[in-house]
Amino acid sequence: MTQVKSMSFAQQQADLLRVQGTASRFDAHFHSTYSIVAIKRGAAEIRSARWSETARAGDVFFFNPYEIHSACCSREDAEYDTLYPSRAFLISCLAIDHRGDGPVSIQTGILRQSRATRELIDALNTPTVEDKIIEVSLQQILAACVFSTDCVDESTGALARRACMLIRKNCTRAMRTEDLARELGVHKSHFARAFGKAVGMAPQTYIRQVRVAKARELITEGFPLSEIALMLDFSDQAHLTREFKKVYGVPPGALSRALGKHRRIDRRLPHQAL
Repeated sequence: MTQVKSMSFAQQQADLLRVQGTASRFDAHFHSTYSIVAIKRGAAEIRSARWSETARAGDVFFFNPYEIHSACCSREDAEYDTLYPSRAFLISCLAIDHRGDGPVSIQTGILRQSRATRELIDALNTPTVEDKIIEVSLQQILAACVFSTDCVDESTGALARRACMLIRKNCTRAMRTEDLARELGVHKSHFARAFGKAVGMAPQTYIRQVRVAKARELITEGFPLSEIALMLDFSDQAHLTREFKKVYGVPPGALSRALGKHRRIDRRLPHQAL
């Protein structure tokens, strides 16, 4: 079970969400955005289909959108800082000209402690750091990474890959496994086995997590939780809260309140400057 001791949120920029936390375990989950994680204290065993390593204080590691991963601390809780950049923000930090909507995937799994990782962590540890300083530090980190324009799902079986795309396109509705199998033209039991083997997660778990990931996006855009629950076909706000907490270890209200406070402060700043 996901075990989070503390977690706080901040919207560094419109397309860069920041999370600070202390946790001992995260069950298998994914995000709809890129994830850049800096370990500030402790260590954690990180596992994904792409890479598995022990991340220690001073290390920075990476996940692509929808990359399933988990983490477990064998001893003390790990303190970490995670940046969730949008695709546009990530590309803006890279010294490449990538146009269009084609995939851009991070091939690097983990960067061990170095001057660049320490500078990023130092910037994140500074209470009143300017957004530009974090962006420059992030550019230095990303310059040390290897990128690819291949689809990150290419290693997944064709059936599972089609299913994942169908689920993501239909994230505003709950889907039954049998209905999904029917749309793909296969038997339910065959589909469930093939999907679980290829993806590492049962179809219904994946469907719920895609909807939770979409809920997080909508929260960052300022939608009320009651509306999000309705938009994403959760039975009610309490249902959304339960599913959100299973993935992130905290209720969605914590994210909504933190970002709402941040937006109110931003709206006041121009008046304070007069």
